[in-house]
Amino acid sequence: MNIITILSDEHSYEMMHFINHSILRTPNLDRLAAEGIVFDNFYSSCPVCAPARASFFTGDYVHQLGTWDNSTPYDGTVKGISHHLTENGHTFACIGKTHFHHEGSYAFTYEALAGYMFRPDIGCYFRDQKLARIGAEKRFDRIGIKTEESFDDRVLKAGLSWLTEHRDEKDFMLYIGFLDPHFPFYVKQEHWDYYNSAITEIPEELKPPFTSLNPSLEWMRTYFKCGSVPEETVRRVLVGYHCAIEELDERLGILLDKIDALGLRDHTAVCYSTDHGEQMGYHGMWWKCCMFEQSSHIPLIFRIPGIEARRVSSPAGLVDLYPTFCDLLDVPQPSSISGHSLMGLAEHGEDSAHPDFAFSEYHAHGIPDGMFMIRWDKYKYVFYCSDGPQLFDLEADPGENENLLETRANDGVVQEAAGNCHRRLLSICDPYAVNERAKEFQKRIKAAMGITAYTQDMGQWVPHPEALPNPDHNHSFYSERTNL
Repeated sequence: MNIITILSDEHSYEMMHFINHSILRTPNLDRLAAEGIVFDNFYSSCPVCAPARASFFTGDYVHQLGTWDNSTPYDGTVKGISHHLTENGHTFACIGKTHFHHEGSYAFTYEALAGYMFRPDIGCYFRDQKLARIGAEKRFDRIGIKTEESFDDRVLKAGLSWLTEHRDEKDFMLYIGFLDPHFPFYVKQEHWDYYNSAITEIPEELKPPFTSLNPSLEWMRTYFKCGSVPEETVRRVLVGYHCAIEELDERLGILLDKIDALGLRDHTAVCYSTDHGEQMGYHGMWWKCCMFEQSSHIPLIFRIPGIEARRVSSPAGLVDLYPTFCDLLDVPQPSSISGHSLMGLAEHGEDSAHPDFAFSEYHAHGIPDGMFMIRWDKYKYVFYCSDGPQLFDLEADPGENENLLETRANDGVVQEAAGNCHRRLLSICDPYAVNERAKEFQKRIKAAMGITAYTQDMGQWVPHPEALPNPDHNHSFYSERTNL
């Protein structure tokens, strides 16, 4: 069995045509979904790039790795899926964006256009100050018509070339990392024309009042300058996001056709997912970095030879992909990782051995204290270390507009649901202890880097000492490292 994994950047689960999205054209995602297993409640481990990708690659949670933010990217010190597969005799080819540390060691058999991080994003070191992100407003201006070959065009070419050259190799894993649909939106003229005429006004959900915001999220709105975006700019950004998703879909279609043309389909699993979503103005929030559905709820589509297409409703997350890859390649899973294989869910639609909830956390820029999410049953529970928790019934309130812990605080059913979610949170970590560790780590690294003010100068990462030895990965954490 071969595995081809396509990881995009910033693709919200609901932004696919087959998820009841009448405007968006995604024929190739729809095709993959019709032929594969769609995980309808799949979540990012952390709704920001570097931490989410570290979790995907290692099968562990952010608080275990210490990859708290975009200034602490994965560096290969903790062995990931590429190390594990190559140590077990498999090829691991990496083409496209990783968002890993540029000085790391990843045991890739082959790499191209790896999209490493070269500069830290220092906003995470000023979480104690209610600041506006430098240049946040420029993101809304980076929209236009594509006039030259893009990064993703080059990634696709490199991926097709590698597949052609290695078509006869057995049991390889090819990782392809696309930038779309992340900003900036420089898109084809025909796509712009179509969506510009189809999206003539912004949804009401993108207009105030935003009833689900608490002080922590208002703090985040200040950081990303969310309160002063004109409606026409919002509309143009929506147009650009739709265009970028269609262009991602087109590349996926070319890749799927190539798999068929090379005769690889019958012995090659295809996995499509992303690192996190894009908030796109819902709840008055932009970028990601929060636990609302647009930001934390992401696609996962798996096409596996010999396994029939199905929809899976059980919650799962990015940490579960590592052990799933191990199962597909018949490689023993490391006993220490936190993820659980999805193969039982893929084959049968249910698996009593898999946790009945998904977990996410956030410790990066824009918010003074950590937030944690549990997705269980029909509920989403968001725990804030400096605000009261939120509980949303996603069946009755898919827009997450009613915090049941405020509107029905004395309801026994609500209290029981919140208690069930909180017990699941505590089975993963102590949120207050994790929050303090994250902030202490960021404080120490800020001092080590000599950063005294939030300026455009992003500074330099500090050198890499050896990682701390850790014989019990599940119960001792890597966050005490000061290597980044």
